[in-house]
Amino acid sequence: MRLTRILPAAVLAAAFSFAGVAPASAMVLWCESDPPIQVITPAGNILTVNNMIYVPIYDIQLATQFQASATAASDGAGGTLITVHVQVAWGVSLAHVVSSENRYQVAAPGDGTGGTVVTTYLDVPIT
Repeated sequence: MRLTRILPAAVLAAAFSFAGVAPASAMVLWCESDPPIQVITPAGNILTVNNMIYVPIYDIQLATQFQASATAASDGAGGTLITVHVQVAWGVSLAHVVSSENRYQVAAPGDGTGGTVVTTYLDVPIT
């Protein structure tokens, strides 16, 4: 092979290897102490809502103090609107909440700080 083919390829490979390096985030996934919430739709169907809560590693000791609740009501279009409230523990600098209903593959994110309530809305196509 010629050096004119190998050298540009090596330079391009080195450039891609450096471009792929990104700073790591100090976030920890916490969901062990956050059990799924079951809601009953207006038609009597039972749906399960999961909340994944991300907090910085230095706030992990407060992770067990989060409280969550959910309600279900008709969305007016033949489906169900699930409203999820997650109480962020006092002292948490930042919490990223992702509420999801896996059966219908809907999810909604929200952010909050210590002492606030993060509210997310899931619109599922079943009543």
